[in-house]
Amino acid sequence: MISIIVPAYKVEKFLPKCIESLINQTYRDLEIILVNDGSPDNCGRICDEYAQQDSRIQVIHQPNMGVSAARNAGLYKAHGEYVGFCDPDDFCAADMYEYMLKAMENHHADMVACGYDYFNEEYQRDESRAYEVREDELMSREEIYRKLADMPPTIRHGVVTKLFRKSVMGNLQFNTKLKSAEDGNFLLDYLQHVSSAVFVHHPLYCNLVRQGSATHGGLNVQSLKDSFEVHDRMYWDTVSAYPHLKGYAIAFLLDVCTLKYNESKARMQQVENQSQTADHLLSYMRSYIRRKALKGILSNYIHWKLKIYYLLLWIRNREAVLSSACAIIAKYHYHDKKNSKEVSGDIGYC
Repeated sequence: MISIIVPAYKVEKFLPKCIESLINQTYRDLEIILVNDGSPDNCGRICDEYAQQDSRIQVIHQPNMGVSAARNAGLYKAHGEYVGFCDPDDFCAADMYEYMLKAMENHHADMVACGYDYFNEEYQRDESRAYEVREDELMSREEIYRKLADMPPTIRHGVVTKLFRKSVMGNLQFNTKLKSAEDGNFLLDYLQHVSSAVFVHHPLYCNLVRQGSATHGGLNVQSLKDSFEVHDRMYWDTVSAYPHLKGYAIAFLLDVCTLKYNESKARMQQVENQSQTADHLLSYMRSYIRRKALKGILSNYIHWKLKIYYLLLWIRNREAVLSSACAIIAKYHYHDKKNSKEVSGDIGYC
């Protein structure tokens, strides 16, 4: 049985579509756990109505405590051998869980991840960002860490495109102190226990892009700090387990940080009367980038051309330097000292 956990808060417009995509899955042995996280709209009523129609649905009502606490409440109630997560404003292809479960069982993997497409609020697919379908990949734990940076954001960090083994998960929980990147942190916890994973390169998950969602809404200082710290942890987890991937890991970390900086600066420029908050946020990000750039300069695993770029970042975080981060990193290659081969620097962003 697969337990699917859906936290719900202020999504009454989108929640029915999400629930219907789950109850209509071709794989029928499901336990659908809807967690009404103290939503002030009709989410609770919608959950209860669907539970009356389908005995596979359980509903948890709790005071508003955030998405991590809601997912943890669902994990506590989950009885399935496998666990999946779905955001309440997204939806799933009808064969998503059947496909992923077959991949997990066929390869005896500890985790399966799938691709995803973007949709607008009218449920129209964004063709300009259509996911590239290709052959499934079975990866060892080392290959997962090596290729994480090249994966699209929701695959790299999100839990909604994954199928987990409950026996491997054990008592893992989401960190309720994090304001953002809590799913990425959970995934890093889980990867500590993974031997292999299958990456299903088919867009089985449907990511709804809407104004005001947790993923696409505004940013604040604490959420950015949390995001940076989780990415920093990804770096340390990688180099602790596989020191020869250090150059690759720090290049990815700096790529993410510079892109976060540009994204945040652009958003802050659109917000009136928040100059002090914006200055605090951008100052923190510049300081963080300087510290990580210094690590790159001092590392023995970094190609000399990339060290020049890191030196520019460290000397002064000018807009021109930061906006060119992705182009520079994509242009150069990272030298894998242990394996004596070049690793491509074409890295995605989160």
